[in-house]
Amino acid sequence: MKRFVSVSGLLFLIVCSQQANDTSSEKFTSQDSNYGIQLIKIGFLEFADTTKIDSLNSALTTSFDIYDDDINRTTHIDAEELAEFSFDFFLPRLKQILKLRGFDLTVRTSDDYQETYNVFINEEKVKLYTSEDMEHDNFWMVASRAFFKEINRQLKNTKIEESIFLLYEDNDLHAILLTPSQCSLIRDKYRANPKELPYEP
Repeated sequence: MKRFVSVSGLLFLIVCSQQANDTSSEKFTSQDSNYGIQLIKIGFLEFADTTKIDSLNSALTTSFDIYDDDINRTTHIDAEELAEFSFDFFLPRLKQILKLRGFDLTVRTSDDYQETYNVFINEEKVKLYTSEDMEHDNFWMVASRAFFKEINRQLKNTKIEESIFLLYEDNDLHAILLTPSQCSLIRDKYRANPKELPYEP
């Protein structure tokens, strides 16, 4: 009899635990759905692949997947590659995303870039970092910020509403194009998780 009670009690605890998990899962999905719906309403899928629009809508409203390549907003940069002038690692994808907005991007190194750390972004000269930045071992992030600040300046000058924000750091560095309202919404969603917050270069 004691064994029966023990097994019954165990089954009861398992069922209660599963129901609690189901409830928390529903709350999470419901919250994500609300943020996803709001993002869609403010044009987050404006430049998305139209053949994938249904699945992208679904992913946004069920799991808040804002990073899918088919949305045409996010790309992996890798701060090390950028600081070492290995632009071919990320430039083709970045150019593709910007081209959808009517913005042409060209990047080339200066002839003396190994001494000056200068590049030309649409023929505007930009110093990515200095010798002092290298000595302080922070030139990866300094280079990334300088690079994307210049692109954002040019985007603003061409009246494009979106800006490039950065996600993560170092080898995980990503860039994401957002309007101010889209950025605000994503920041609100991830306010309890600072590592996921998009930040200005």
